[in-house]
Amino acid sequence: MKAFKYTARSSYGATVDGIVEANTIDDAVSQLKDDGYIVTSIEASGGEHDIDLRIGNRKTKEKTLSIMCNQFAIILEAGLPIVRTLELVAGQTEDKTLKEILSNVADDVAAGYELASSFEKHGGNLPTTFIESVRAGEQSGNLTIVFRRLADFYRKQSETKGKVKSAMMYPAFIMVVAVVVIVVIMVFAVPTFKSTFEGMGTELPLPTQIMINVSEFMTKFWWVFILVGGGAYGAVQLAKRKSEDFRLKWSKLGTKLPVLGKITLMSSSAQYASTMAVMMTAGLSASQAVDVTSRTIGNYYMGHALATIVPDLEAGKPLAESLASTETYPRLVTEMTGVGEETGELEHTLEVVSDYYDFEVQEATSRAIGLMEPITICVLAVIVCGILLAVYLPMFSIYGDFNSTL
Repeated sequence: MKAFKYTARSSYGATVDGIVEANTIDDAVSQLKDDGYIVTSIEASGGEHDIDLRIGNRKTKEKTLSIMCNQFAIILEAGLPIVRTLELVAGQTEDKTLKEILSNVADDVAAGYELASSFEKHGGNLPTTFIESVRAGEQSGNLTIVFRRLADFYRKQSETKGKVKSAMMYPAFIMVVAVVVIVVIMVFAVPTFKSTFEGMGTELPLPTQIMINVSEFMTKFWWVFILVGGGAYGAVQLAKRKSEDFRLKWSKLGTKLPVLGKITLMSSSAQYASTMAVMMTAGLSASQAVDVTSRTIGNYYMGHALATIVPDLEAGKPLAESLASTETYPRLVTEMTGVGEETGELEHTLEVVSDYYDFEVQEATSRAIGLMEPITICVLAVIVCGILLAVYLPMFSIYGDFNSTL
């Protein structure tokens, strides 16, 4: 048996590194899959002939996935075999990484591999939602329906992200300009005034002295800001990777922040509802759908809370009751989930919940950005006025001394 080094995601979404022994890479991947891991990269341990199956780290865009899934649905609906479909879609996609993945998957499927297993093997940058949906559709014989549903799912995700990004461009531009203006004033303009002030031979007012001290610090020790900022970011990322408890507390903090916390809760709720709808349409059971959905939610705390109810679902407990027991998701989400379970229309109900929260996220983001713009402008105005006041105070002092001597 050979040893293989791997990087994988656990059922809770945590990144795990380790070594597994198996006869082949395929056996190693299957073994890790049976243990509940999703392999993102694997290679033979040691030697000069290590085989790295990582196909890039760049995440495939939702718009690209939507187009690809739509092409799959159309071609499969026309009656073409899956291998020919893969070849045609690979020939049409402009994404080089995705084209290589599809070509490799086509070769594997032609050799007798399952479609989902091939995507899992070669598509390290493909979402878990996509792979598990394809697996469920392959097993149930509903691949065309699954690809159609995935196309709508990724299209909606792409549109939502696009609207949020567009709304954030203007305030982001204002903040960048504000920072640049302040830095230019403090680093280039203030030192010029400093030499003028020193030539006056008078004691400088406190605001002016503070401004000069800040300017000197920024000019001489600018690297401290980069070092502190980079060090803080690196320390947080390292702690999140090494400590499960810290990662949970850090992501939970993201749900408690003013304004942003509410947006995070609504965004996670939208992800839960939309992904669950796709998973259940694909034919997964409630426990399987929850397991996959928990690994796709952006906020780790919200995803972890969802993953904890899998044992309850496997024991036969209703989804709404299990979800409510986490005391994490909004009451509307749990109650609407219960309504869907009672009426037998859970997939449709979850789609309605997803649409509602997608709209609410866009509205809340727009309101937050609308509030951010005047606040940013006011803060910039206060800082600039403070700098101007610090510059002119010595002049007023000298003018007052001059008049007193007359």
